Amino acid sequence: MSDSSTTKYDAGPDSSALDPARGTELARGLREEIASHDKDQSGFHLVHDGLSAFVARAALVKEAGVSLDLKYYIYSDDSSGRILTGLLLQAADRGVRVRLLVDDLGTRVTNPWILALESHPNMQIRVFNPVEGRSGFRRGLEQLLNFGRINHRMHNKLLVCDGQVAITGGRNIADGYFSKAETEFLDVDIVAVGAVVKEASDIFDDYWNSEVAIPVTELALANDQTCSLDGLRDRVSDYLAGERESEFSRALEKSDLAEKLKTGAIEFLWGKGTLFADPPRKAIDRASVPVSEYPGSKLEKTLRQCQQKVRITNAYLIPGIPGVDLFSALQNAKVQVDILTNALATNDVAVVHGAYSRYRKPLLRAGVNLWELRPVAEQKQRLHWFKGKSRASLHAKTFVLDDDRSFVGSINLDSRSIIQNTEIGVLIENRQINRQLNELFDTWTGPDAAWQLSLDEGGDIRWTAESENLTVTHEPETRWWQRLLARLLSRLPIESQI
Repeated sequence: MSDSSTTKYDAGPDSSALDPARGTELARGLREEIASHDKDQSGFHLVHDGLSAFVARAALVKEAGVSLDLKYYIYSDDSSGRILTGLLLQAADRGVRVRLLVDDLGTRVTNPWILALESHPNMQIRVFNPVEGRSGFRRGLEQLLNFGRINHRMHNKLLVCDGQVAITGGRNIADGYFSKAETEFLDVDIVAVGAVVKEASDIFDDYWNSEVAIPVTELALANDQTCSLDGLRDRVSDYLAGERESEFSRALEKSDLAEKLKTGAIEFLWGKGTLFADPPRKAIDRASVPVSEYPGSKLEKTLRQCQQKVRITNAYLIPGIPGVDLFSALQNAKVQVDILTNALATNDVAVVHGAYSRYRKPLLRAGVNLWELRPVAEQKQRLHWFKGKSRASLHAKTFVLDDDRSFVGSINLDSRSIIQNTEIGVLIENRQINRQLNELFDTWTGPDAAWQLSLDEGGDIRWTAESENLTVTHEPETRWWQRLLARLLSRLPIESQI
């Protein structure tokens, strides 16, 4: 629905993706690889551990020679965010054009450093669908008055380097997505080269030039004159120097990813790639966008074409009656549906779990295999330089489709993601990527990592961890008040809003 009360801002001049780099080391390293395949083909490299996902982004920012385009729902002011911001500033200083687009709901743009960054001739920062008020009280009031508008989030995650390489998937920019936080989000990204990168650049341009992608200078930020661009360079230099012994900096220093990219040594797996992305108009005038253009609709059509199996890893699963009907139809057609999602103990949004819990029994009765992640998942696989333990939470959104196709993206299986948010993802036609995601599903649903759900003779749910020969009859690894809260939340009529 459009909202006539939307604050009018100057959206700024349009701009377009620059031509792909030709003379950089990165471009030269990829040239032979790309030239050896058909022009409509794309190469893919799967990244699922958090540290490698950070290194991939940081390495591309460090190697960029012409342009960097980034859009993220969450871009945090923490260790990973500050390091990447520092690297973006250094890229701008060496002549790279940087465009950064963030969602206003997911990313609070209030830091006065932002204005200093925006003053750089090679850096532009825009905020998608902003709320007028920047202070806490006024912002809250604006959100309340304009809920119908701000409820549509730009949930996309995309980085495009030099028009040559793109990264998309489920990860935001924050420590938890890169294996360095009390809660570690298990997620998946895809690094892509070839034909799909041009599609990604075109999609970025559509969002960047949207009428609600507002230059950050148009918003009411604190006018802190103490932070000049030169002053920011000094702060960034000091911060990066102080971070040299951090897990992220050490990992980046030890990584040979950039060198492999420049020498063409990265193994890209080639096949047809199709980018699914909502048009930005969906966020402000959903009625003007045909449902057939929604990525969720395209994904449903793809699922219905499967003939053997569908294996889904999805953080927020609220299938609704249409989703239950879809999975039941697949099961009736002898297509086995396996789903991994969060347990109450690993879900970071209790109300989502409450809504999801209403559909567990119908899914199990339909023959769907259902697993819920355990808080200790992946502890044994954490890389050695991350000390201590963290609580696992599933954030990935992946689909294994038969034995030859896969999907990696930002799309959750809930009404918000399908209907209200803008999302992105890529359908990959490659058997090896399919196999890698299938193996990852097996790992994440192993008895040490997930509870398998089933129905007992009385029709009640039981959770089983075979490795411990353990079966429980209530939400495992939770306290009574958590179970009570989830049960109460499950009765709220707000499914379309979560």
